[in-house]
Amino acid sequence: MSKKDNFSQAMFEMFGLGKAPEDNEEQEDLRQLESLGDSPTAEAPAAAPAAPADNSPVPEEPAFEAHPDYDDLRAAFEAPAPAFETPASAAPAFAAPAPAVEPEPVPQPAAPQAKHEYVRRENCTYFAPGTSMEGTLRSDSDVEIVGDFKGEIASDGKVTIHSNTQSSIAAAELVLIDCTLTGDAMVAGDVSINEASSVAGNIRAANITCSGVIKGNLNVQGNIVLNENAQIIGDIKTGTLAMSRGAKVSGKIDMGG
Repeated sequence: MSKKDNFSQAMFEMFGLGKAPEDNEEQEDLRQLESLGDSPTAEAPAAAPAAPADNSPVPEEPAFEAHPDYDDLRAAFEAPAPAFETPASAAPAFAAPAPAVEPEPVPQPAAPQAKHEYVRRENCTYFAPGTSMEGTLRSDSDVEIVGDFKGEIASDGKVTIHSNTQSSIAAAELVLIDCTLTGDAMVAGDVSINEASSVAGNIRAANITCSGVIKGNLNVQGNIVLNENAQIIGDIKTGTLAMSRGAKVSGKIDMGG
């Protein structure tokens, strides 16, 4: 066999190109391949490794042998990562601010209060503080005296006195608050005298409630109530008498009716 036939045979066996050299058509293909092989720009195909001449078996590559620690490393790699736990003793990263301490309120001194509030009433004859009068006062309504008065008072209503007064009084009701009355009083109804008041004169009334001092005779149709600080210096004529412990009477007491 010629060199061309050998080349054709080799190309047919390695790459499946062309046909066997026996065919006439293969001759044309061989000439084309030879023309390509002679071209300076053509690249020759890589030659296949030659088979051993003695047809001995090709040695097989050694089987993969695993590392002795392969299973342990794989298990450690595939194990899930442990969850991060904050130690119980660790302090929190953020601490809430301490509550602000509010200062205790400073007690303020109480405003001084007047002993009595003078409230002007309707249908009332009113003498304001700082006023003064001397003479005779007649009224068909209530009378309230806070200023100074000296004379006679005649009223069909209630007479309330808050200041030192020198007067004889004829009224339907009499109330003495923190004052001194010098004079007699004739009252159709009740008489009320607080512990800071005093009377220097005789009193005729339906009922008397006294916590202060009376220097004079008492003539009462109904009842007399003497509280613990009451002092009576004079004779008493009354229907009934009630005395608290501490009350004092210096005079005769007639309860014969």
